Amino acid sequence: MDRIKTKLKFTKSTVSGSWVGFISINTKTGKIKGVREDSEEPKCVCIASRELEAVIEPDVLYDVQMIPMTNNRRGFIVVAAEPHAFEAKITSTVVKNAIYKVEVKFGNKTIIYDPMDGERFSIRTISGVIKQLAKRKDIKNLLLVIEDFRKAANIVLTVFQNDGHYVPTNKVYKTAKA
Repeated sequence: MDRIKTKLKFTKSTVSGSWVGFISINTKTGKIKGVREDSEEPKCVCIASRELEAVIEPDVLYDVQMIPMTNNRRGFIVVAAEPHAFEAKITSTVVKNAIYKVEVKFGNKTIIYDPMDGERFSIRTISGVIKQLAKRKDIKNLLLVIEDFRKAANIVLTVFQNDGHYVPTNKVYKTAKA
């Protein structure tokens, strides 16, 4: 039986308690793509197999392999799922006395380091941003990305300090809500 490959995000079913995702099949081209449950497009349910139940996490994009359900049911059983890993792009922006920022972009997500205007520890400090990055499962070469971020952030921080800005070491920051 041929396996169908696509990308899916899973949610817990309110009916069965299983991890489910949804796909839409283009009737003209036959192309399959993952969609949200509330999508207007006609869709089929994709249920994670029992073996995958323990490793699936909500709102993580997965590269999946699935097979059609048997017994004339319209849907699919997901038999393999790996978190999709995005290439990360790191950019630094410095405008003297106005902007000091490092951005790590991957997929549709951006994690920002901003020692000047960041309101939370997770934005204003290098260690806070590294903690955020370390939790990610969807970045290719994560350790290399963290090291590249650390280098870029240290350069921006040095420029920030050389421009006469003070970096407090014991300031109380607003904590990010999990």
